Amino acid sequence: MSTSLPARRRTGPLARVVALTIAAVVVLAGCGGTGSETDTKSGAEADTTASFPVTVEHAHGSTTIKEKPRRIVAMSWMSLDVVAALGTVPVGVDEQWGGDKQGYTPWFRGAVEELGGPLPEILNYGDAGEIDFEQILSLEPDLIVGLYSGITDVGYKRLSEIAPTLPYLKKPWDGGTWQEMTRTIGKAMGEDAKAESLVADVQGQLAAVGESHPEFKGTTFAYGVALTPGSTEVGLYLDYDARVRLLTELGFENTPSMPKIASTVKGTNWYGGISLEKLDTIEADIFVAWANDPDEVKYSLDDPLFRRWKPIAGKHYAFVQDETLGMATSGPSVLSIPWAIERYVPMLADAVAGRGATGAGS
Repeated sequence: MSTSLPARRRTGPLARVVALTIAAVVVLAGCGGTGSETDTKSGAEADTTASFPVTVEHAHGSTTIKEKPRRIVAMSWMSLDVVAALGTVPVGVDEQWGGDKQGYTPWFRGAVEELGGPLPEILNYGDAGEIDFEQILSLEPDLIVGLYSGITDVGYKRLSEIAPTLPYLKKPWDGGTWQEMTRTIGKAMGEDAKAESLVADVQGQLAAVGESHPEFKGTTFAYGVALTPGSTEVGLYLDYDARVRLLTELGFENTPSMPKIASTVKGTNWYGGISLEKLDTIEADIFVAWANDPDEVKYSLDDPLFRRWKPIAGKHYAFVQDETLGMATSGPSVLSIPWAIERYVPMLADAVAGRGATGAGS
């Protein structure tokens, strides 16, 4: 497949080959000042939120956290957002695709500022994505979170020697829904009630979008990537992918052709590929995709096979070119979703109306 889909799941420095409501969310998270230990509450107050130990089941077995964690390393996408939203600034995080020059997204940076900082250390990775275990050890974590990751069994064992570790829950690169991730991390941090409050708030915002855009309901979609020179097929994401789930929460319906897309998946990939010649067999009212730059969008729309597909021919498409918006919608969290709504929803509305959204979205 001639797409760069796998790059969007790379973490750390390799991610490059991959605020209206922030304050409100952080208030729900019980924000306060942080000290050098990055915990936002006194020990006495922290101990009232939940009783420890707590045990979390996951793909590699189970992890028991004996006491409330205060120094948390948040690997992968979304985990860092949840930790910050729950009131603790992580001590180490992955560089975020779509982040600023320092590797932080605006919603995460905003949450850290509300909590009083300091910004966490960026985690290092080897050329092939190898975890820098020595760096993590030096951060002295008492909890390592990597729900949206591909942590191997060997990696999990090594990380667990450093601190209790939460890898993916079911399979690589599937941390569950953003709600499940929030509740899982909330349980590990002893912040179950706060996690439920955050989930309820963001679900309310998503429901409000659906109410204000009734045209979204029942509209089918396919989510993929823009074409690049030499492409012979279109990469399309599976139904469990976070960006696909987000669209369904806004009222859209996933393509009824998902079984056909799933049948093209190779190995443990989270996407399939449909040849351009057979693209017209994929049913969708709209097509939503990310693109690395405007040239990819132009190349896609100029392709004679691609542009005859019904959603493209009718200008029922939305290409997200802005990396920050791409991150917010590819890795939806209790912090990124509110940030994304005001930028993403107008593009989706244009796609449904046949106005063909190709703007940066920022």
